[in-house]
Amino acid sequence: MSSSLPHKITMSSVWASSRTEDGVELLDRLAETGIASLELEYRVTTPMLAQMRRELKPRGLAVASVHNFFPLPPEMPREKASGDLFNLASPDKDARLTAVRHTEHTLEQAAELEAGVVVLHLGWLEGLEDKKVTREAALAGGMTPELRQHQDARRVQAPAGLDAASFALDRIVARAVQLDLKLGLENRFHSYQVPNLDEAAFLLDRFEGAPVGYWHDTGHAHNRELAGLNPASAWLDRLGGRLIGCHLHDAVGPADHQLPGRGDLDWPALTRHLLPARTKVLELRPGPAANEIAQAAAWLEDLFAQAQTEMERQEKSATHVSQ
Repeated sequence: MSSSLPHKITMSSVWASSRTEDGVELLDRLAETGIASLELEYRVTTPMLAQMRRELKPRGLAVASVHNFFPLPPEMPREKASGDLFNLASPDKDARLTAVRHTEHTLEQAAELEAGVVVLHLGWLEGLEDKKVTREAALAGGMTPELRQHQDARRVQAPAGLDAASFALDRIVARAVQLDLKLGLENRFHSYQVPNLDEAAFLLDRFEGAPVGYWHDTGHAHNRELAGLNPASAWLDRLGGRLIGCHLHDAVGPADHQLPGRGDLDWPALTRHLLPARTKVLELRPGPAANEIAQAAAWLEDLFAQAQTEMERQEKSATHVSQ
């Protein structure tokens, strides 16, 4: 592993984007954190993006990653902004191609912004969209009869959804190659969403050699563990070799997108496992003050630096022993 791995934290615009419709004001708020690397996401509208483009480089800001679907399509009301605005796993070909076209537009915007990676939600299994069942299991601290029944129904529909997501990725990957972008497949929160752990492994194997990697969301993994779906560590144990980026946030019980260091997650252990991620993004709900975010980012950067120092020490010791 390279000794020049970046430890600088990237800041997601989600912390401030819902509180303004002005792109310059959004950049002003993000600048208060002192973090110069940004992830721009689906709450940013087309007019906001136009305002931000003129300001990024003069302010010394860089866009490291973009979260699909970006920017919010002009015909969509802002309250519908979502990474799940369109379904890349839809069994309906027209609906799926609409999702693909909007994703290709996101890729084009990312390339113009000189971002390196686009984060993807791959969609959901239609007819199973129940947000309560996973949340209630997480609140209960384990698998409930309702979630078990939901999982049984999911297994019936999952092969078709996985096929659909694969077809969608065929086209998206081809465009990513043309634009020299990487795609990050994010682990999801809810049982009905795609991919689960096995599906993520399948897709990463299918697209091995393409610019496709795993994007780890710490809160999603935590909540799925609370719900009894799989241990949070299983994602990184199985997919860590494909890791390209991560969303960093803490959780108090199932309440995630909290400031790291203020919840239940084991950050020294997590930073060791997440060290290979080239893009490390703080993805926080509104609430923490800018100075608190700056402190958390510095703390995480220090933890990542410590993890790398320890890894290099172990590598050096192993090399000495083998000689």
